[in-house]
Amino acid sequence: MAVLFVLTEHASFLSPERLAEYERIRARLERIAGKPVATAPYAELRVPGGTDALVLSGSSAPWAAHDQRELERLGDLVRSFEGPVLGICAGMQLQALFAGGRVARSRREDPPGFRSIEVLDDRDLLRGVPASATVYTRHTDEVIGLPEAFRVLAGSEQCAIEAIAAADRPWWGTQFHPEEFDEEHPAGERVLRSFFELAGVG
Repeated sequence: MAVLFVLTEHASFLSPERLAEYERIRARLERIAGKPVATAPYAELRVPGGTDALVLSGSSAPWAAHDQRELERLGDLVRSFEGPVLGICAGMQLQALFAGGRVARSRREDPPGFRSIEVLDDRDLLRGVPASATVYTRHTDEVIGLPEAFRVLAGSEQCAIEAIAAADRPWWGTQFHPEEFDEEHPAGERVLRSFFELAGVG
């Protein structure tokens, strides 16, 4: 196995339509990685040997809907995994929480869509992304307190922390959704390719 796509969605929100959306994302990740990508709901997560990287998905459920014990178990598994981890939206928020950061309701809630971000650090995950890039955003919470040893890679008018990286472990995260891209908005694909290259599976 190369990549494990961890669904951070609460089980009660995993409708057939939502599962179909996750399958579309899984297939897109697999195409970009060029290696197999398996899917696992976070409450049932077991990280098999041979897993090269984890991708933590976005989620629609409010954090209050989740069982804190299950989130703590997920945190233990993610922290004990020594390979690269990419957190997307809620996945990035979980990374921040697992490392001692803070998450709160977004300062403003804009409708989903493509918006501009400003790249502040293009050394790794955002390598090759324009200084002002257009990416897809859809969220109601955001990271408001960055953990120690993390750096901000990008920000926007809507959200001060749009992308992060850890200095003490191979973790990267995006508040935006890099898996949502098209020919007119290719930055998300570049971000995913960079992650898989960093993970050694691209």
